[in-house]
Amino acid sequence: MAEAVVSSVGQTIGKLLINEAKFLWGVEGKVKDLEKELKLIQRFLRDADVKQEHDRAVEEFVAQLRDIAYDAEDVIEQYILRVAPKKGQNITKAYACFMARCACVEAHVVGIKIDGLRSSISNLRTSMRDYGIQSLNEGEHKHARASMLKRSYDHFEEDFVGREDSIEELVKELLNDKKQRVIFIWGMGGLGKTSLAKKIIAHDKVKNSFNGIAWACVSQEYQSEDILMGILVELIPDQRKRVKKMRKDELLKTLYKIQQEKRCIVVLDDIWTKEAWDSLQAAFPIEGMRSKLLITTRNREVAEYIDRQGFLHELRCLSDEESWDLLMKRVFPEMKKITEDMKKLAYELLKKCAGLPLAVIVLGGLLAVNEWKTLHEKINLHFSDKTEVAEMLALSYDDLPWHLKPCFLYLGSFLDDAKIPATKVLHMWIAEGLVSLDKYQEQRGIQVEDVAEQYLKELFNRGMVQVQFKLSGKIKSCYLHEMMQELCISKALRESFLSILNIQRDNGIENCSASMGMKVESSCKIRRLSLKGNVIPSLEPLGHLRTLMLFESVNWKSKQFQPIFSHCKFLKVLILENLDLMGNLPKSLGDLVHLRFLSLVDSQFEVLPQSMGNLVCLEFLDLFSNICVVVTMPNVLWKMRRLAYLRLPYNFAIREKIHEDQKKLQLDTLKNLRTLRNFSPNKCDVNDVGKLTNLQKLTVYWRDLIELEIFPQLAKFTLKNLQSSSFCFSISNGSWTEGELSKMSNYCHYCKLSIGGTIEKLPEYKNLPQQLRKLVLLKSVLKEDPMPILEKLDHLVVLKLVLAFVGEKMVCSTEGFPELKHLVLYKLDELEEWRVGEGAMPRLSLLGISKCPNLKKVPEEVSHAHEYDSTDEILNKLSKNNSEGLIRTTLPDLGAFSPAERTRIVWIE
Repeated sequence: MAEAVVSSVGQTIGKLLINEAKFLWGVEGKVKDLEKELKLIQRFLRDADVKQEHDRAVEEFVAQLRDIAYDAEDVIEQYILRVAPKKGQNITKAYACFMARCACVEAHVVGIKIDGLRSSISNLRTSMRDYGIQSLNEGEHKHARASMLKRSYDHFEEDFVGREDSIEELVKELLNDKKQRVIFIWGMGGLGKTSLAKKIIAHDKVKNSFNGIAWACVSQEYQSEDILMGILVELIPDQRKRVKKMRKDELLKTLYKIQQEKRCIVVLDDIWTKEAWDSLQAAFPIEGMRSKLLITTRNREVAEYIDRQGFLHELRCLSDEESWDLLMKRVFPEMKKITEDMKKLAYELLKKCAGLPLAVIVLGGLLAVNEWKTLHEKINLHFSDKTEVAEMLALSYDDLPWHLKPCFLYLGSFLDDAKIPATKVLHMWIAEGLVSLDKYQEQRGIQVEDVAEQYLKELFNRGMVQVQFKLSGKIKSCYLHEMMQELCISKALRESFLSILNIQRDNGIENCSASMGMKVESSCKIRRLSLKGNVIPSLEPLGHLRTLMLFESVNWKSKQFQPIFSHCKFLKVLILENLDLMGNLPKSLGDLVHLRFLSLVDSQFEVLPQSMGNLVCLEFLDLFSNICVVVTMPNVLWKMRRLAYLRLPYNFAIREKIHEDQKKLQLDTLKNLRTLRNFSPNKCDVNDVGKLTNLQKLTVYWRDLIELEIFPQLAKFTLKNLQSSSFCFSISNGSWTEGELSKMSNYCHYCKLSIGGTIEKLPEYKNLPQQLRKLVLLKSVLKEDPMPILEKLDHLVVLKLVLAFVGEKMVCSTEGFPELKHLVLYKLDELEEWRVGEGAMPRLSLLGISKCPNLKKVPEEVSHAHEYDSTDEILNKLSKNNSEGLIRTTLPDLGAFSPAERTRIVWIE
């Protein structure tokens, strides 16, 4: 982790040398030397990172170096802040003032400070070398970490409950010769992958269908020859002596041949890396064999590397019932009785385990030897980072490459159980300098957002982070398993990466780290602070904060935020969310000139200050607020030329005009903008969109509009980078005409469309956007069946009809809706008959029907639609407590349905 800090600081300094070189005149050479010194010590940090868990002296080295690195960043950025042009100065005057100061004081003083920092780093490097810390490359670092932390957790595998569906599915895959040769069991550490694999190969059907079964544990530290030898000894035990004498090439060939001649199962348990597979691959042909390969891994990326066509089984957490059964099996093997009070305590303790089998097993062991009430009071101590559960999960963290560790720890900043929008996480990482492009990526034109998303995907593939996907396959949101969140926070506090305060007016200060045995120091070295509660603490000693997050819906007055803007001048990330600010944001917001990321989501402010125009470094700005709140905005966003992401409020007013004829919010200068959300054609100029040459995502929101002129206007622009667009229109008085809706016909980009209000008649499908992927019709009250028109939209994936049709009969023709995956029918009160032709909706995977009281039967042609496989915003709310991602329920308003039909329908309330 210290390597990540030093590397991040080094990258920041490198960027300053490039982007702010004109303000480093006089000290540029010293800054370059400092950057080199930081790079030199990084190799020592790889070995120190391994050893600090077990050596307090090494831990102290790392802590000192981390502080020095941060000090270096502070000194340089503070110097730039002092000599950069001030408000009202022109460049010529700024340079003259700058030259005078450099000649007299500033450059000399800063130069001395930088020399001192370089000397401190050099001395630390010498001390670390003398202490036995080595200079390691990346590969040596991984091997050292694996050697230090190697430990067997097989003793946890003895208890097993539930998983009947998983067992049935995997046994079926193993026995089917026509299906995949390679089968993967994938999930985070502690989920019971090894236990499930053992259960599978012990199944009677499996044992009776294969000639041989072999098991090998690969883990982090492995010797491929030993693994191959062990497998062969299990498959041909009568040739043990011959196998022991074989060279690696002979082992590979022999194992390959045996899998051809016999029907075998080989289990490779706990395979971590692509390199491990590469060393064994020659012994395991992927195709053309009746033998099977069963692999357990906590890294999805490794599974895809081995065989993209393989069968991937994602292991879920235990249900509440299964967790209870496992706990009772662990605590009372002989099924002893327990009292109601004990049962209540046990259920409360089980919540801590969040369905993680390993955690339940360890909890069972603690309950078996401790007094339950006492344990309940001290459970946070038992589940600290010193427990076997946390050590098990920590292996995944320790195996992370250095650049992913701070990205993972950053997730500890958010509220418990929060589902964090992926866009927000990625831009926060970027704003903090945790993600950057190398020269090769820059030359290829790769965007830094794409690199950040790859980081998040890798954390997901390793089982560290849970995610939800969009229909496009991109990540929509992410969150941490409760046990993984505890690990994240404990590591973040230990590394002084993050501080978390929960402050209540009546209860004093509750520091979340206290329950974990950690200490958060109130010093100027705190870099990231996540604050929850109804009191803002004194921030005067926190002048070096880079990230500040304030959550909770409480009444704070504008003046209470003054200390933030007065004392935290170096802030790069500021989140003020779900706050009732009771008025306006203070003018001093504009003093935070280093801000890269600002989120004011759902905070009840009324007026944004004119000084926001000073925030020219902003790359991410989220001003989202609900429809009921009117936000008065200054017309200054055009100054923020670095903006890559902008989300406007649903409802806003513009306070000033730039020119006399300027009546709308000016956005035409934002050439770097890639995402623009809640664009309002009556408050913004549509012509500005045509000048946003890098725009990739556009969402348009417009209430009570009269005409759809925006579509012919957008059709004139060459938006070559636009990947997706979304339009939400509603009308409260009057109705949509066929001619008005036909104005969308020339729109050529992929889009989503939501239309609220009465529609007299749908236009022909040719007069609708041909790249339409999602359509929501709300209160359309159509008299004619919409299906004959909509089914011809070749790219339509999602269709929702809500109070949209008042007819009695609906017909989907043969081969209609070729790409439709999700169909929702809600409150179609008059619908009695629904016919679906053969071959229609071949890709339908989710069918939602509710409040259709007269519908008597669901067509057999849509019987395949039963799986929930979407992160759609509305449907996701219905399944938030459903870990399997599958919704099956009876429908009280469809009583005439057979039981079989009921299991195929999602009840949407």
